[in-house]
Amino acid sequence: MTGAATRPERAVVVGGGIAGLTAAFRLSQAGTAVTVVEPDRIGGKLQTSVFAGRSLDETADNFLLRVPWAAALCHDLEIDGELISPVARRAEIFLDGTRRAMPEGHLLGVPADLEALRSSGILSPEGMARVEADLTLPRLPTDPPVQASDPPGDDPPGDGSDDVAVGPYLRGRLGDEVVDHLIDPLIGGINAGDTNRLSLTAVVPQIDAAARSGDPSLIRSCAAQIAKGGDAVRPVATGGSGAAPPVFATPIGGMARIVDALLAFMPSVDLLVGRRVEAIEPSAPSAWRVVLDDGTALDTDAVVVACPAFAAAPLLAPLAPGAAATLAAIDHSSISMVAFVFDRDHLRDVPTDVSGCLVPKDQGTLLTAISYGTSKWPQWRVPERDDVVLRVSAGRFGDDRHLHLSDGDLVATLLADLDRVLGVSGDPAAVRVGRWPRSFPQYAPGHLARISRVEAELTQLGNSPTAGIVLAGAALRGVGVPACIRSGEEAAAALGATWPTRRQLST
Repeated sequence: MTGAATRPERAVVVGGGIAGLTAAFRLSQAGTAVTVVEPDRIGGKLQTSVFAGRSLDETADNFLLRVPWAAALCHDLEIDGELISPVARRAEIFLDGTRRAMPEGHLLGVPADLEALRSSGILSPEGMARVEADLTLPRLPTDPPVQASDPPGDDPPGDGSDDVAVGPYLRGRLGDEVVDHLIDPLIGGINAGDTNRLSLTAVVPQIDAAARSGDPSLIRSCAAQIAKGGDAVRPVATGGSGAAPPVFATPIGGMARIVDALLAFMPSVDLLVGRRVEAIEPSAPSAWRVVLDDGTALDTDAVVVACPAFAAAPLLAPLAPGAAATLAAIDHSSISMVAFVFDRDHLRDVPTDVSGCLVPKDQGTLLTAISYGTSKWPQWRVPERDDVVLRVSAGRFGDDRHLHLSDGDLVATLLADLDRVLGVSGDPAAVRVGRWPRSFPQYAPGHLARISRVEAELTQLGNSPTAGIVLAGAALRGVGVPACIRSGEEAAAALGATWPTRRQLST
């Protein structure tokens, strides 16, 4: 990694989640004296704690391997040898009282293998016919314009006015039924969002690229992208030279192992935990003064703002009011994550070769997804116990019912939902409730163009590239762990930091 500018002598990182810690690590590698200010827990949403005798992640339990940033960071932190992948990869959909295998051959729910979709039983004959109509439909008013696409994930040119919402576009091409029962549970579940409001370009760049190809049929375009190596769900091989490569990975000790490794590699970084930044002010002779809630003032050359958008906005309002207003306007959704341990004979059926089950909105449950933890991760199994770990998610944009329930009522409601989906005949042996309010930024159409304008306004601050204020975190270009790591590295690079070249990723 290289940068043209001389790195800052001092930097303050506002926020100690994975994006902020990555920025701090890369800046410290470049020789910058770094202070990280975190009001809550170091690691942000990457938390692993002991539950029922095993180390269990409190939120994300893996990262995507299709993009390189998380795996590359693990290589640099020398924990790549600790990475493992799920042993169960198939997933299910709960629909009308029955769990059905998710069909193979799709791109984030968009079908490319129509026979697999038909045989799954997820769609009615009418719903299937509506999907097949995509093959002959012309371009529709809800389709994004055709253009020579940039590589997926890069900021598109223009002002974002040609970006469209995921739901209306896919409903126009494929119909309501497949969106409601397959695509929305997947894309909406990943983002804890409503696909009718999410940006096609920012949230699903792979589908956006297919949509902007010359072929109006999304099915054919996605099939072509899969044939070129796109991010598809294919049949999972059972072994041998033809085994499908893993899609996800995690350190065997849990996702917080990445946080621990980062801290071990940057002992000189000053961590101020339990402190909150109240203001960022211009200052001389340093570029900035960062004022904390206890009155402490930190003089610094550069600032990385790596806290949530709603926390960043008031800090930036006196300095960059347009950028602050844009960040303040980003909606967020909240989730609850409840872990259960059951004796296996207290559950009617938890398959050992399936990773989890998605539940569409119209099924009348509070829960949105169930992760079959002990089927998915062998390290969560305790040999002397025949028990099952389930992680149950509730909440998405527009559905905050879980926030208004006590822990006891939340657990009772989710147990009733679990009984519908899996069949429960006994009380759980252990329960852990996790609340994550305002944890998922929602990317509305035009999001990437707005973020580019925010960053352009921030570049006008300071008297040199190394004396600037830069952003990092989930509010920018992806809510997943790899995207947040990338944002932290790009923030450090924007301030002129350089660091040793990564070791070559194994293939």
